[in-house]
Amino acid sequence: MKYLWLWLSLVGLLAGCSAPLKSDLPNEQVYRLAPVVDIAARRLPLTLYVPPLTATPALDSARISLIKPPSQQDFIAHSRWPDELPSYLHALILEGLARSEGFQAVSEQRLGRDASLKLLLRVTDFQAEYSADGKDEATIVVGITATLLTGKTPNLLKQQHYEARQTHVALRTGSIVAAMNQALSEVMAALLVDLQRAL
Repeated sequence: MKYLWLWLSLVGLLAGCSAPLKSDLPNEQVYRLAPVVDIAARRLPLTLYVPPLTATPALDSARISLIKPPSQQDFIAHSRWPDELPSYLHALILEGLARSEGFQAVSEQRLGRDASLKLLLRVTDFQAEYSADGKDEATIVVGITATLLTGKTPNLLKQQHYEARQTHVALRTGSIVAAMNQALSEVMAALLVDLQRAL
């Protein structure tokens, strides 16, 4: 009887140890963007090479950035992008430029030594900014600087900063992400128009 009690206690302890651990923290929500670039682009017989994007250090993260007055950096809790922001935007912009059919090819790798064009992109803004007057709304700012180079020995064709804003956005993550999607669509459309005009 003494050994039976010991054996039952041991089984109970083992059963307790095998129970799955649960966290009290809420699950992270992953948000995705789907920018729409509806521009009728003429097809150019050129290859466009777009190396990985760079970003300001505050944006080099998978977290969704918030700016609180006067200039405090913060993030939306338990929310993130599917990847680090520069990598994620790189994939979206590559896809958008390829879908436009404005180029013979769009690639993240140099296709041979004589790639026709090289497009350098730097993300300067991709955040929600809280209203300074205390209203329950935000302004969305998306800013990207583009540098277009051409030739074996790179020659500068064009350098331009693109910025789009969405104002009076409700302080809800879904609304903020939707406004970021719209602002990114505007930046990408303006970029594509300028790329076509520069060539």
